[in-house]
Amino acid sequence: MIARDHVVTIGRLELSRRWRVLKENTAQVIAIAISALFLVPIGLGGVVGAYVFGTAIASGDIETPLALTRSGFIYVWLFIAGFGGYRAYATTLRPDRLDGFLTTVSHRELLAGLLFAEAVLWGAPAVLIGIGGSLAFAVGTGSVLSALFLFVAVCVTLMTALTTGFLLALVVRNAGVRSKLLTRLRSVLLGLLGLAYFGVLFTQSFASVLEPLYHVLEPTPIGWSGDLALVGSVSEASLSRGTGTVLASTVFLLASYVVLPRLAAGVWYADGVHIVHESESASSSAGRLSRILPQPVLGVVAADWKRARRAPITLAFAVYPLFLLVSPVSTAIQTGTIGRVLPLSVALFGPWVAGALFALNVVGNEGAVLPATLLGASPGRALVGGHVVAGVLLVGPITVVATVGLGLASPHSIGATITLAVSTLVLAVSAGPIATGIGAVFPRFDAVSVSRSTKAIVPSTLAFAVYSLVLFLVAAPTLAGHSSFFAGAIASSFGPSQGIVRTVGTVVSCAFAVVVGLLSATYGIRSVERFHFD
Repeated sequence: MIARDHVVTIGRLELSRRWRVLKENTAQVIAIAISALFLVPIGLGGVVGAYVFGTAIASGDIETPLALTRSGFIYVWLFIAGFGGYRAYATTLRPDRLDGFLTTVSHRELLAGLLFAEAVLWGAPAVLIGIGGSLAFAVGTGSVLSALFLFVAVCVTLMTALTTGFLLALVVRNAGVRSKLLTRLRSVLLGLLGLAYFGVLFTQSFASVLEPLYHVLEPTPIGWSGDLALVGSVSEASLSRGTGTVLASTVFLLASYVVLPRLAAGVWYADGVHIVHESESASSSAGRLSRILPQPVLGVVAADWKRARRAPITLAFAVYPLFLLVSPVSTAIQTGTIGRVLPLSVALFGPWVAGALFALNVVGNEGAVLPATLLGASPGRALVGGHVVAGVLLVGPITVVATVGLGLASPHSIGATITLAVSTLVLAVSAGPIATGIGAVFPRFDAVSVSRSTKAIVPSTLAFAVYSLVLFLVAAPTLAGHSSFFAGAIASSFGPSQGIVRTVGTVVSCAFAVVVGLLSATYGIRSVERFHFD
């Protein structure tokens, strides 16, 4: 038996814990506030859209209202199931103090409490929007009964989709805690999933992914929700199919009531798979680097790469600039041609990532081993040099090769491609030194949550913002010199050719990068060597 008081208490504690964690992260509070500014108008727009849709049905302006409604419910169901499944896998099914919960309440009560918290957090706003939309739709159609049928269809869709998301998340986690192969390949699988997501995003091929799912789900009770929503307002809507989706959803939810706790117990009570990482000898790449790098610097490089390989999610902040490549890459894929913007974007964002990966928090990155690190010979040079080299060797060659390849495939001339490649190389090498000094001015020593189950010491938001601004200002001359708009305007105003403008822009950016990098790295080295504990 499940005690209702226990479920409510667990849900209330989970909501209060999330609010407490949220208040401690100012950047996340700002992000959620900005998201709310967009979500509120979207909710109001949904209510207005329901009224307009109902009015159009009543006037006969829409030829196939049933097909449109079915597709809408199917796509909404897929979105809720995917979103709910991701949240269940990443956060909801990983409660804090799990062992403490399981020694005081049953796993059934714990699962019910977590589901209750999710229902309050996401279900309550959805139900409110559903009530408003149903009433607006009824006013538009002029049928009072249509409000009831639409609201029931919304509730059925919401409950079955969230339950499906939880089921999928629990199945995946059960497989993960029992399979050593899946545990070893988890990072690879997540990386492939991320590549697939960005591939769909860049190519704008959502239809090719969603249409097969739509055709599979249309003849099922999920698609029948469209019939239920339009009962009483459209003659084509089948009351029998609407009744069928209610009955099928009820059976599904009752079966889930039995299956979900069993799957949760399989995850929470399992010992899990333990992967033993054997000590490895120096790799061939480390062996080659040992001939050109001092041992302290090489040690920092190896430590950075090892951390990145074992916990790549801790470096997620550094790939944020790559999201800005979505627009130029999508344009290139859709048009089949490489424009002038894409090589310039890669020339900027590549060095941006190279500097942010390891060098933006030279002191705080060491964490608990900082005292031992400071006792070494020339710790400042070792830390700064090692973090810079780790980022440059990992990202620099890829960035330069990509810039050259895209430049040759674009309308840029060969001379413009050469000067852009030189700028990219210098920026990639200098971005790390630039980041070290800024990270020393705005360090972060405390670990923050990068996921529900992972904490890491990452650069401060202020350091990332200042570093981004400085690097953009340093790269601005070469970006302007290689832009046909700015270079053409400068050439027409002052007389020199665009080739000279590009060369001057490259020289100025390279000079700025070297000077700012040297000054920043010097400050970073001194900050490390003069650091002392209070």
